[in-house]
Amino acid sequence: MKKLIVLITLIVCGAAIIFGNIHWNNKISAHGEEMKNTNREASDENVEEDIKLDISTYSSNLPKGLQQKMNNAISSGKPLQLVIYGSDATSDEEGAWPYLLTKQLKGIYGEELFNVTVLSEGNKTTLDVVEQKSYEEVNKLKPDVILFEPFMLNDNSGVIGVPNTINNIETMIKSWEESNKDVTILMQPTNPIHGATFYPKQVDELKVFAETNKIIYLNHWEKWPELADETMKEYLIDNSQPNEKGNKVWADFLINYFIAK
Repeated sequence: MKKLIVLITLIVCGAAIIFGNIHWNNKISAHGEEMKNTNREASDENVEEDIKLDISTYSSNLPKGLQQKMNNAISSGKPLQLVIYGSDATSDEEGAWPYLLTKQLKGIYGEELFNVTVLSEGNKTTLDVVEQKSYEEVNKLKPDVILFEPFMLNDNSGVIGVPNTINNIETMIKSWEESNKDVTILMQPTNPIHGATFYPKQVDELKVFAETNKIIYLNHWEKWPELADETMKEYLIDNSQPNEKGNKVWADFLINYFIAK
């Protein structure tokens, strides 16, 4: 009987040890998995913080509102809709300044932050665009940001006149802001041309309009040769639209604005 009691005691103790080990191993395993998940979440948060840090570094030239939109886009995973809108000088062809700008935006900020659409009105004037209401095509794209080149060179015929040009531009902007009160509008002139006299005065009026209405004005003209300089012709096709060299100087200005070094 004494031997039987000892045997039973040994069996009970052995079972207790075995079940205890199993319980302990399960607890350690669960804790380890919990730590893995915690570390994974922390790692994901660190990656997101690193991205935000990079955004903050490269976007320092941009308005605060746009910087916030970019951070929100990263957090939500929903890309910003950037619409580049303008005349035939704003081409969607490879090698044109919108193409060069888009390539750099995606190279620095990643493929998913900006969804870029280029809309060109060709040789239309502001009057043509307003009468045809083709500017409303911009609204259909639900833009967060509009980079607007308002056909100033096409209006340089003397027929429309600067006051009418400004009124037409106001009509377009009003429509975009009514469609999205939070839209960010960045305005820029069409390319300069050699030997122009009246045209630069029109562009000056555009700058005044932008500043008066607190619209950011991107004056890429400062990177081109002087209007009277013969070398200006090297940047243009038939002293009109930008060639490869002209597109590059225009793109470089915008790249340096969107991507601070």
